[in-house]
Amino acid sequence: MKFTADRNRLTEAIINASKVTAYHSSIPALEGILVNLKGETITVTGYDLDSGIKNMIPVISAEEDGEVVLNAKLISEMLKRMPAGCPVEFTCENEKYVTIKCGPVEFKLVGVSGQNYPNIPEMSLETSFTVKENVLKSMIRQSIFAVATNDLKPVLTGVYFEVKDGIFSMVCVDGVRIAMRSEKVDYKDIGFVVPTKVLNELLHILSDEDTGKDITVLLDKTQVGFNRDDYITFTRIIDGNFIDYRRFTSFNPTSEAVVNSRAFASALDRVLLLTERFKSPVHCIFEKDKLIVTCNTNLGSIHEEIKTDYPYPKMEIAFNARYMMDAMRNSECDEVKLQFTNPLSPIKIVPLSGEDFTYLVMPVKVKE
Repeated sequence: MKFTADRNRLTEAIINASKVTAYHSSIPALEGILVNLKGETITVTGYDLDSGIKNMIPVISAEEDGEVVLNAKLISEMLKRMPAGCPVEFTCENEKYVTIKCGPVEFKLVGVSGQNYPNIPEMSLETSFTVKENVLKSMIRQSIFAVATNDLKPVLTGVYFEVKDGIFSMVCVDGVRIAMRSEKVDYKDIGFVVPTKVLNELLHILSDEDTGKDITVLLDKTQVGFNRDDYITFTRIIDGNFIDYRRFTSFNPTSEAVVNSRAFASALDRVLLLTERFKSPVHCIFEKDKLIVTCNTNLGSIHEEIKTDYPYPKMEIAFNARYMMDAMRNSECDEVKLQFTNPLSPIKIVPLSGEDFTYLVMPVKVKE
């Protein structure tokens, strides 16, 4: 195997693939990354038997196909230290010994034959739908903050992907709040739970800009994959039945307030200076056209008023300030609606128009 490639693109591909290599595996090859040359494309793969990443990049020139497994950390650190602006010349002899040249620098590594690398699951297009790259990233970002962090219910440590009546939703539930982000897609009904690890990697790789690129979401019985033209990541789905979240989000509010999400988030951020250490709730009093944010702890007290569109009778409600602040910040819009039925019922947060997102925060019962 012999090829010449752009140093920056090769380094980025190797670093991405290295994120899912196995540690102390009974299969030594899984502790490295697989570099495969076929035609004029290099595929760099990391795999730990549960999740995998494949990056495809074009070569500048190539002479013969082949593959080799290399120590992931060593090769990535070496490439990062190579001279900038120089292409990388990569030569593998006897399926094991690798020589890498970059400008005046040359180093050699001992690898493992690619024949020792486990077979990578192949994802079929038979069960798949597409989402714009920047839209998928937005959906992940606006929902994953509410995923459960304990493993008492493993299915809640992942993100529920649901397509129902042409609406694709990502749903996270951690027991005291719900986050749901939705978009239209062209697909039939389906539902499965994706581990957060692969979605966090996608947040680092996908673009915020409208690149015009689609991400194809592929599904088989046990695996889900996310395929861009130069990149695919795949993982095992989480077994189990997800919570019936609609039972909590489907209620008819009796009152609602329109608030400036940035102003409310800033007020709650200040409240956290006093409440987070003591796990104390914040009290919010909704009166005609204003919201009073207040709390009192052993460290001190705070009182702040925010102009709000609220034409209903006075209502006081208490909740965890961080949970509400997360919802405000991840709404990514200037104003939101807060909908209520009573001080002990969930608070629903929705956009002023449309149904792009729905957040739910449970209130806290306080002593009189």
